[in-house]
Amino acid sequence: MKTVLLHNLLLSLTVQGLLWTLLLLVLCFVGVYVAGLARLGWEYKKESPTPASEPTKEEKKTPAEKPQEPIYYIVEKKKRRPKSTSYGDPQPIQFKKN
Repeated sequence: MKTVLLHNLLLSLTVQGLLWTLLLLVLCFVGVYVAGLARLGWEYKKESPTPASEPTKEEKKTPAEKPQEPIYYIVEKKKRRPKSTSYGDPQPIQFKKN
């Protein structure tokens, strides 16, 4: 009895639709990541580093440039405006009756 019930459930249109939807989701998920990895591989292949040649003895003899000294800036702190705590006199409010 149970096998007949399971067999009928697997053949129902709702379950088939669910399975196809899950399959499509998995295929799209895999496709997006494969495309991303392919793009990364393409960029890496374009930027393939050329082997750097070792500097010759003449190049080693040239004096190395001094590293640039850091530059310091004098920055003034922002000053706050004084807060005005004085308010004007209160105005009376009158409501008109119609």
